[in-house]
Amino acid sequence: MKPSLPPDRPQFILLFLDGVGLGDRATDNPLAIPEHTPFLSQLLGSPLVRELSVRQPQVLAKPIDARLGIPGLPQSATGQTTLYTGMNAAKFRGHHQSGFANGSLRQLIEAHSLFRQVMQLGGTATLANLYSPAYFEAIAQRRIRYAVGTLVNLTAQLPFRMQSEYEQEQAIFWDITGELAAARGIITAPPISPAVAGQRLAALGGRHTFTLFECFLPDYAGHRQDWGAAIAVLQRVDQCVEKLVENLPTNVTLVITSDHGNVENLTTKRHTLNAVPLIAIGPNAQDFHPIHDLTGVATAIMQSLQSPALSSNNF
Repeated sequence: MKPSLPPDRPQFILLFLDGVGLGDRATDNPLAIPEHTPFLSQLLGSPLVRELSVRQPQVLAKPIDARLGIPGLPQSATGQTTLYTGMNAAKFRGHHQSGFANGSLRQLIEAHSLFRQVMQLGGTATLANLYSPAYFEAIAQRRIRYAVGTLVNLTAQLPFRMQSEYEQEQAIFWDITGELAAARGIITAPPISPAVAGQRLAALGGRHTFTLFECFLPDYAGHRQDWGAAIAVLQRVDQCVEKLVENLPTNVTLVITSDHGNVENLTTKRHTLNAVPLIAIGPNAQDFHPIHDLTGVATAIMQSLQSPALSSNNF
C-alpha cells in the first residue's frame, strides 16, 4: 500500500542560503556583528557564529557539519544534493564536487530528491524561484549546466515559475528583490523589497507541503571578498526572513540552512571548513534537534511528514 500523509500533516519551507558558515566572534566576520542581521540575532539571542545554540519550543538553531566525512573543502553540487536528498553525495562521488550536478549526481537526485519523496506521500512540492526562457536556452546550447535545485524540480516533473508567475506574485528571484532579474530583462515588473519577498514566500509555503527557495547571494559576496556587499546581502536576507517569520502560517515550519561556509571569512575567495547553521522556526522546530550534518535535513522533514503525532514542542 502506498504511504500517505496524515490529515494533520505539517508543512515546511526550506530557505537555502548558499555559502553561509559559522565562524568566530571576530570583527572581520560580517556574520558575527548583530547589526548586520538584527532580526535573526535578536530571535536567536546570538549572531550567527560557531557557538550558536538555541533550543526553545518553536525555535531551534545549531551548527551542523558540511564536510560529510570527506577530505577537502565542501562544495556546492555535493552539499546541495545532500541537503535535498538526505544522501551523502560527497561520499557517493568520493569527493566534494563544485558547481553543477553533472554526472551521477543527477541519478541520486532523481531517485531520492525531497520533491519526489514528498509527492510519493501524496503531498505537494514547489520551487519558489523564478526562471527564464534564456536560462533553458543556455542549457540547451550547453553554455551552462543544471544547478542542483533545478534538477530537483526537473526530475520531479514539476513546472518552473516564469515571468507570468512573478507578475502574479507567485515567484521570487534568487536575489530576493528581483533587481538582477530586472537588469537582465528577465522581468518587466519592478523589483520588490526584501519584506515583500518574505511575505510572498510565506504565502507560497502555506499552499504546499514542501516549498524550496534558493538564495545564492551570500556565496557571491564571499567569493568577491567584498565587505560592503556582504553586509548588504546579510541585511537583505535578514529583512526577508523577518517578514517571512511574521507571516508564517501556523502549521508551517521554516528551515534555514546552507551547503558550505564562505561569507563568514572574507580573507579568502574559497569555501571554508566551518559548520553551517541549521535554524528551524515553527511547530516542528524540535524535530531537527538530532541533526548533526547535511544529511539530516531531508530525513527530518520526511520523518516529520510521516509521523506528525510524534513531533513535539516539548523537550
